[in-house]
Amino acid sequence: MAELERLANHFGDIGAICNDASFSLMHAHCGALRERVLRCSNACFGHRLMMDCVVPGGVAQDLGDAGPSMLRALVTDVLSSFPELVGLYDNTTSLQDRTVTTGILKPELARQYGAGGYIGRASGRSFDARRTPGYAPYPALEFDIPVRTEGDVDARVWIRIDEVSRSLSIIEQCLDQLPEGQVLSPLESTGVGADEREGISLVEGFRGDILAWVRIASDGTMAHCHLRDPSWFQWPLLEAVIEGNIVADFPLCNKSFNCSYSGHDL
Repeated sequence: MAELERLANHFGDIGAICNDASFSLMHAHCGALRERVLRCSNACFGHRLMMDCVVPGGVAQDLGDAGPSMLRALVTDVLSSFPELVGLYDNTTSLQDRTVTTGILKPELARQYGAGGYIGRASGRSFDARRTPGYAPYPALEFDIPVRTEGDVDARVWIRIDEVSRSLSIIEQCLDQLPEGQVLSPLESTGVGADEREGISLVEGFRGDILAWVRIASDGTMAHCHLRDPSWFQWPLLEAVIEGNIVADFPLCNKSFNCSYSGHDL
């Protein structure tokens, strides 16, 4: 589910960045790819955006008998069509003129702010929560973390492009290693009189590392929580990268970051 989400959003971002440079052809084709991923997600997990599909104790529903074949068909479809779009992006001079050397985020600033996701990785920072600290099933899978050092809009596009291929490989590996057994385990009751308990989680979303901390009170209600979206660390950097660029390049810088408005306001 996480890698499908990554695919859908990367396709949407790549197309939108190109659209902000008035290259609507890429926007249309990437939008079509995103729609295929969303339809596959809906068919496999019952929701296009897979909201409420990951729940305490596991997942809300199993993949189903037809799920693996649909996912493999999606992987094949993307592998056959996406490389041509990558070539179109890379070989369109007018598009490269708008993205290369535009909106540069210096590596030292990315490190100072702890920028993760495609923003950090486009500026030399290789942090990925799937690797460090890591969580199941990623330690059992083979994939590398793409990193670039240019820090411009073009680099942030290429990180997304590179991550598409990694996500496709991860999905195939997950299907090959899919275990038998239940998909949802009952949680222990935290009713009245139980001890307070708390938990913390760090996962790699499509924008970067997402942290969630929750404390459950002795009466079973939520006592405290802290949710931290990766955009907390990324929004301040957008101000830095737009300096020295023309006004027309602001949409490119902004979309190449694609920070969450609501996520920053949690």
